[in-house]
Amino acid sequence: MRLPLFAVCLFSAAAYAPVPARADMMIGGFATSAGQNHPLRHFHPGAVGSDAPVGEIDGSNTQLYQPMFGTYEPAEQVVYISDFGGKAIRVYPAFATGNVAPLRVLNPPLLGQTRANAPIPAHGELGVIASNCCIYTYPLRASGENAARIRGLNWGGGADPTTRLNNPTALIYIPATDEYAVKDYPPATPLATHIVFHARTANGAAAPTRLLTGAGVANAVGLAYDAGSRRLFVLRQMPPDGMGIRHGIIAIFADTASGDAQPLDTIEGSMTQLNLPDGRYFSGIGFDPYTSRLMVSNPGSNAAANRVLLFDYTPGVGGNVAPVRVLQGSNVSPYTVGIPFGVPSAPPNVIFQNGFQSQ
Repeated sequence: MRLPLFAVCLFSAAAYAPVPARADMMIGGFATSAGQNHPLRHFHPGAVGSDAPVGEIDGSNTQLYQPMFGTYEPAEQVVYISDFGGKAIRVYPAFATGNVAPLRVLNPPLLGQTRANAPIPAHGELGVIASNCCIYTYPLRASGENAARIRGLNWGGGADPTTRLNNPTALIYIPATDEYAVKDYPPATPLATHIVFHARTANGAAAPTRLLTGAGVANAVGLAYDAGSRRLFVLRQMPPDGMGIRHGIIAIFADTASGDAQPLDTIEGSMTQLNLPDGRYFSGIGFDPYTSRLMVSNPGSNAAANRVLLFDYTPGVGGNVAPVRVLQGSNVSPYTVGIPFGVPSAPPNVIFQNGFQSQ
């Protein structure tokens, strides 16, 4: 039967309606020896407890050893993975599964052990933490051992402390201010952590644009960012109290905060499950912009005790709130769990066609 023209038009509009926004968590971790692969696992937003991942990138072709951190880049629909022990940034199709080889591998010797990365497609650049000391910027699609830097910010823990970069362990990019930000600490005082901000275009022994210091960021162990609400999330872990408990806090700041600023809000208290016995620690914190969800990972004493705590984030709402979901067990990581990050549950160009999803 032939459909009337208006019916055809309505069908066409419905067929190409975008899939409602949903997102999954992706997470890697640390294998215990260079001969082992650690998978990148992809979890449904409703996953809870020991639920299995909905997919994973795993196998010898992946080259993954210690994929501790990653970021999703939507324009190319890839993930940039910081392989710490593998001393490389490896790039994969974000929605691939199985024994997938990387699309690109960035591994110049200067990169060394890299803890984090920040793709900046608007400028065609990729910021990375290099050799546990510095911020280097490469072309976004650079690859290979001979890739040349665009620029680099020097270590500031030696004779020239100007950059204030001593041991940067987390990196984000703030589009509104065109700055990098890292979690760091001064030499010899790891408990006096601070957030160091640098202009994206800074090079060499440049001074920071600002520092976020003081009690609000003391004992920081992780840093995440939401460009939508322009909020920084600083994960803190306090020294043990008299009962042998290390209290965990998520301190929330405007992305323009500096100096001895106090957080706008915090997530802390017994209901949060952020309080850990002495000797236990966090891998880090991530923010999923697709579900507005904070994700905190906690390695267990063995793989069965690995955990990820997921909190819904609404600006202005904090306090002693319970996580909306807790993932736990070797399904999170077969070894030591890394830092979670958000990806869409399907590519942005997936459409409904005849009742089915297609691309």
